[in-house]
Amino acid sequence: MALKGLEIFKLSPKKNCKECGCPTCMAFCMKVAQGALPIEKCPHMSQEALDKLSEATAPLMKTIEVGAGANAHKLGGETVLFRHEKTLVNKNLYAASLCSCMEEAAADAKIAAMKQVDYERIGERMYVEFLYVNYSEKAGADKYVELVKKAAAADRALILNCSDPEAAKAALAVCKDGKPILNGANAANWEAMNAVAAGAGVTLGLSGANIAEIYDLVAKLEAAGNKNLIVDVTAATAKETFANAVLLRRTALHDGDRTCGYPSLVNLAKLAPGDLHVQTALAAAFTLKYGSILVMDEVRYAEALALYGLRQNVFTDPQKPMKVAPGIYPMNGATPDSPCLTTVDFALTYFLVSGELERSKVPVNLIITDASGMSVLTAWAAGKFSSSSIKKSFEQLDVENKIRNRTLIIPGKVAVMKGEIADKLPDWNVVVGTREAVEIVKFLKDGEHVKAAEAAAAAKQAQGGEKKAEAAASDAPLDFSKLVIPEIKVVPQTAVYKQRDVNSKKFVTIGERIHCISPMIREAMATFNPDPILKRAAEQIAAGATYLDVNIGPAEGNGPELMTWAVKLLQENFSNVPLALDTANKKAIEAGIAVYNRTNGKPIVNSADAGSRIDNINLAAANDAIVIALCSADGIAKDNEERMMHCHNMLERGMALGMEATDLWFDPLFLVVKGMQDKQMDVLNAIRSFADEGLKSTGGLSNNSNGMPKTIRPVMDSAMVAMAMMQGLTSAIVNPCDQRLMETVKSCDIIKNHDLYSDSYLEL
Repeated sequence: MALKGLEIFKLSPKKNCKECGCPTCMAFCMKVAQGALPIEKCPHMSQEALDKLSEATAPLMKTIEVGAGANAHKLGGETVLFRHEKTLVNKNLYAASLCSCMEEAAADAKIAAMKQVDYERIGERMYVEFLYVNYSEKAGADKYVELVKKAAAADRALILNCSDPEAAKAALAVCKDGKPILNGANAANWEAMNAVAAGAGVTLGLSGANIAEIYDLVAKLEAAGNKNLIVDVTAATAKETFANAVLLRRTALHDGDRTCGYPSLVNLAKLAPGDLHVQTALAAAFTLKYGSILVMDEVRYAEALALYGLRQNVFTDPQKPMKVAPGIYPMNGATPDSPCLTTVDFALTYFLVSGELERSKVPVNLIITDASGMSVLTAWAAGKFSSSSIKKSFEQLDVENKIRNRTLIIPGKVAVMKGEIADKLPDWNVVVGTREAVEIVKFLKDGEHVKAAEAAAAAKQAQGGEKKAEAAASDAPLDFSKLVIPEIKVVPQTAVYKQRDVNSKKFVTIGERIHCISPMIREAMATFNPDPILKRAAEQIAAGATYLDVNIGPAEGNGPELMTWAVKLLQENFSNVPLALDTANKKAIEAGIAVYNRTNGKPIVNSADAGSRIDNINLAAANDAIVIALCSADGIAKDNEERMMHCHNMLERGMALGMEATDLWFDPLFLVVKGMQDKQMDVLNAIRSFADEGLKSTGGLSNNSNGMPKTIRPVMDSAMVAMAMMQGLTSAIVNPCDQRLMETVKSCDIIKNHDLYSDSYLEL
């Protein structure tokens, strides 16, 4: 089995020289264990250690490279049986079948039909990757060679299905530069076929009468020095073929037998000759388990749309959202003189918006910005879709020089960004578009964007150069003492925040309900209306929240003013309730901390991670604040070794800056049960690892029940918080108005002896 990071670390030089590009030897060993770096990257690893580790750290299933140039493909290399365990690496590929027994016209027609299937879906080319060329003994070697030449000219990778060594040698003579697969070795001819494949430097395919014969044949070929193999698991029936494919993959990855660790080929044209419907159904099954190459009589659009969509869903990384490439997408024949509409790179958003744009028939340049694959509101709240990110995308895509029209339509759900975008892009007329994609057609056909753009241009002209001057001033250092905010409204409150013992071991609940993603709160923040915010705060404090999270979104236009106002509003009305300051705007966090009262606890910076937001640890250290440290970098951590690697990197950074370890609250990232059920124990085990090292932990526990019916969410959240607290979780971002959850928290505090029992403990 593959080695763990700690096992590799024991054999490492332990120099921490950083020559490998990693900060420590431990970090390097963790990445080697994950397959992110080769062991050879370490210049100081002894040869003995390299010899010992190279084979052990390689995937149990070999990666086989076939084809050449634009038709080069990788097969195999998988490390898990199921996508949700980690991710699948190399997608399965499809082949259309030819035979030398066919008439020349029929072969030409099949090749022409194969080329018709070639389109793009979510940034990935969808086409038939292989031509499978069968050898007919009756047709003879000469006709086979001619068919191979014709197939090679079709610009696809080839699979030569031929068990005659001499015919195979003749065929390879005309196509070996394309690195085809020679499929035809069996128990009777394997030595001769091995010599032919080795002589041409191509991958050899093998088959057997049963799984035992296949296993013995692989062992013989490996002993002969050939590990460039692919296994044809096709048997007499679909059932036996499926069993062969599953048994080989399971024996390799589950039992650690590398003899079974080769990609597999399934000939569906042989299992269901002439029946394309059955072949397609079987192809769906073997796309899931475990055909590396699937051979069909042909692949038309009808089959491709279903099979390639299924394949793309299976072979995307479950820890990374599906997204499209940032870029300018001209719709309906758009030209540089057509208006622009911008949105995020989340794949579902792209398809909905582009579909409605096409339906409108109005020429529009769709500009996709990098938002890490998040939806519009989620990206906006996380600071991934903001005026700054849009400006950066415009610069990277060179929109200013490629597009002459200066109308920019933004999603209606982030209308609050209109002024900020206008400041960042002063030459553009920013127009607020529709809230929902389905409304786009009417919006464009009625010319509402034209009228809005004209109004924006007129307003800009009236303002003159004031906006440009303000935009230039926005990048200057901020004097927080000179911020102008509305008068703070202090009113009698029915909910009173109880003074907190900052040294208490009791579980810390961080109320999540003052969040800009809520339309009511977003509107209140946009207008500095205190009433909805005070109402949400009072409800959470009455329910027993320890901290309140204040999420103002990116707030690029007035972040410091808004956060200052929110902090003062909440603390002056609720006896200095402690707060978590939640925004991507660093100046806003600094402004909030500048007026923050620490009577009931330090402010919390929400949040840092081990990737692009790691500087927020510096921000927390400079301001003597607590920081929530997400144990992730680019996407969700693949496993707990990666989580702990991120944890240690951030802990080391914080302590080097003078922070106490207790001021870094590590977030394992709670994952949604619907879709990632098998990962829940990983999260709990990560919490246990934090606790074993004496570290504090927290996280957005409500993520766990996302997508569930409202009646189920309190049940699931309560179960999760109980299990997490018993693993050592010290805090969570939750909905404190969930009575069941709060009663569970109080009960667990009693059981853990963090609070004194009384019959009225639920009322305290």
